[in-house]
Amino acid sequence: MRNSLALRLLAVAAVWLAAALGASWWMLSTLFERHVNDTYVRQLEHQLTSLTAALDWSPDGRLQLTRAPADPRYELPYSGAYWQARAAGALLRSRSLWDTEMPEKAVHEVAGTPAEVRAGPNRQSLLVVSRSIVLASSDTPVDVSVALDRTELRAARRAFNTMLAWSLGALGAGLLLAVAAQVRFGLAPLKRLRQALAAMQARRERRLGGKWPTEVQPLVSEINTLLDDNTQALERSRRQAADLAHAVKTPLAVLANEAVSLPDPAAAAVSRQVDAMRRQVDHHLARARAAGAAAARGQRIEAGPAARELTRALARLHAARQLDMDVEGEGHFAGDRQDLVEMLGNLLDNACQWARSQVRIRLHEDAEAAVLEVLVEDDGPGMPPEARELAAARFGRLDESAAGSGLGLAIVTEIAAMYEGSLELGTSTLGGLAARLRLPAGMA
Repeated sequence: MRNSLALRLLAVAAVWLAAALGASWWMLSTLFERHVNDTYVRQLEHQLTSLTAALDWSPDGRLQLTRAPADPRYELPYSGAYWQARAAGALLRSRSLWDTEMPEKAVHEVAGTPAEVRAGPNRQSLLVVSRSIVLASSDTPVDVSVALDRTELRAARRAFNTMLAWSLGALGAGLLLAVAAQVRFGLAPLKRLRQALAAMQARRERRLGGKWPTEVQPLVSEINTLLDDNTQALERSRRQAADLAHAVKTPLAVLANEAVSLPDPAAAAVSRQVDAMRRQVDHHLARARAAGAAAARGQRIEAGPAARELTRALARLHAARQLDMDVEGEGHFAGDRQDLVEMLGNLLDNACQWARSQVRIRLHEDAEAAVLEVLVEDDGPGMPPEARELAAARFGRLDESAAGSGLGLAIVTEIAAMYEGSLELGTSTLGGLAARLRLPAGMA
């Protein structure tokens, strides 16, 4: 829960709803109970008034009723409706009390009413209203009480509380669902932001665009600023690394030329050191180029022209060998053109070094999968399966007598990995090595 904004908001809403609905249940239940109590008390007061009007003293001094109460329950034993009139030496009671008397001791009073609760016959709980009166024919006070069993009252209260609990529970569930929908709708811009960042990661966008809510727009602006600063910093680093590498290459070339004039042991030693330094320069230059993949998001360049430009340059470089170099197909690359040229250049240069007479390039773009596949083949001696892993490793050289630093295929692998691509080595249909390069093509 600590890591989820939605769960935090839902938890706070659930706690608040539980407290609010619980308080509402208590308040409504209390109001209903008071309303029912007041209704019962008013009914008892009405019956008490009617009973009081029917009481009188007989000529022989006995307490009597001049007319029977209208409620037939007073005639049924233990019916739950009772009345009683008590004076000094006289007791008059309803037939429903049978052989018992209404208790005088109250269990507790009903707040806000003149009624009280007393224990009745057959373990009944009675709501009792009492009044002390003086009849016109005598000064002797008469205590008159009427009572009703609270069973119906409590049953009504339980039924109301049950219905109220279900109603408030349903209301709470509905409100919680509404809050969940509100949270989902309110946090939708964050989901859009995540999708936009994922699109950038997939090289479909360079910056976060579109319209954003007021609360999210400052975050989007800060992310775009950070991306711009990062792009500029990467570009500066690449330029500095490239400038440094090229600046070092010239003195190395001079040292290599000077080493020719040295005695054989010294010349060999200097040549080895120069070769090691060249490897380091090429390695760090390749890393600087590969680091630019993160800055190339959003670019989508044509791979065909770049491949044909490289084949023309290498054909001139290997003009003496009269290699047949053929480029077929078209496609797009979602990345930096310089990185594409670096990868294709290394693959083509490797193929030209080992080819006997033919080098072939096939470009194919899978629009549905957004993948560019580049197949570079030659008709050279090829490479055994057990040697292919070494050839793609840094400074992996199968033939130390061949020119180069041993970084060509490693550079291609490293740059391709920066774009979440891959390089596979296999056997060409021409008889030599087949290098299959897979790169993101981006969205059209």
